[in-house]
Amino acid sequence: MGMRFSLHRNMDQNPFPVWFPFLAIAWIALVIGVSIVFRRSKGKPVFPAVPNEALYVDKWASGRWASNCLLVAVTDKALSVVPKFPFNLMFLPEIYGLERTISVRDIREVRRLRGLGLGNNVAVDYGEAELRLKVRNPQAFVDALARSSVHVSP
Repeated sequence: MGMRFSLHRNMDQNPFPVWFPFLAIAWIALVIGVSIVFRRSKGKPVFPAVPNEALYVDKWASGRWASNCLLVAVTDKALSVVPKFPFNLMFLPEIYGLERTISVRDIREVRRLRGLGLGNNVAVDYGEAELRLKVRNPQAFVDALARSSVHVSP
């Protein structure tokens, strides 16, 4: 008698091998590890800190693709937008363009956005593009950039 092979799986069997979850966890850990090495090699922090000379800070700002996970800081030299840990891992800032440091010299205009549902939104025009953020205190954000000699629109 010959052996019989079946193309149909026994429905009582698990479709994944027992080692599969460990492989998935190892893959995620590898991507996180590589992203940490990448950030460090580019001089980017894994745990972003507020600059000592900050004129304005929002630790829970929002932006495109990011809700309440951005650290926004304004100094007299730059506007800095950085995703907080762990949202700065797995290459998320690079994929979604979440991390920026913009010199105040490059900022052409900052303005509050008005309209239904736009209460705390601001727009920063810096030549290359326009950055839109939702900050906790939009007037303080605008005032901090105005102190840095940035043109503020009414």
